[in-house]
Amino acid sequence: MSLDKCAVIYYSKSGRTKQVAEAIKARTNADMYLVEPEEAYGGYLASIIKVGKEKLTRRPAKLKTQIADFMGYDVIFIGFPVWYGTLPPFFQEYIKQCDLKGKRIIPFATSGGTGKSGSLNTLKELLPESEIDINNYYFATGSSKPDVNAWLDNIN
Repeated sequence: MSLDKCAVIYYSKSGRTKQVAEAIKARTNADMYLVEPEEAYGGYLASIIKVGKEKLTRRPAKLKTQIADFMGYDVIFIGFPVWYGTLPPFFQEYIKQCDLKGKRIIPFATSGGTGKSGSLNTLKELLPESEIDINNYYFATGSSKPDVNAWLDNIN
């Protein structure tokens, strides 16, 4: 695989997205950027309630993570769990604030089962001046866990 100057921007609540991020780092020597909310979301039920409120009020959780400079990278892997059919609101806010114009974006997501197209559409809206690599979108659900190494082997 020829992926020079890569970065991985990700958030992982359960650890599944982190596993994919770490596999990318191991294969590409990418720099990793963990995005976190100022306050943790807590358990499953607390998370659902909090995210539901954020969606209704359109006020995402505040960010703990500072916006990084991605100018030195050619390829950015963006990984997230799917919440309510899309990216977590605070993670969207982080991505929106990053300068990723002209960058090749390779998304990867983990989900309980749905949200593949919704999260992809959100990324397109957040990053209209980036090249979203839809052909290499890695999407794993609870019942479908594609081989990360096989996925990385096919990216060029």
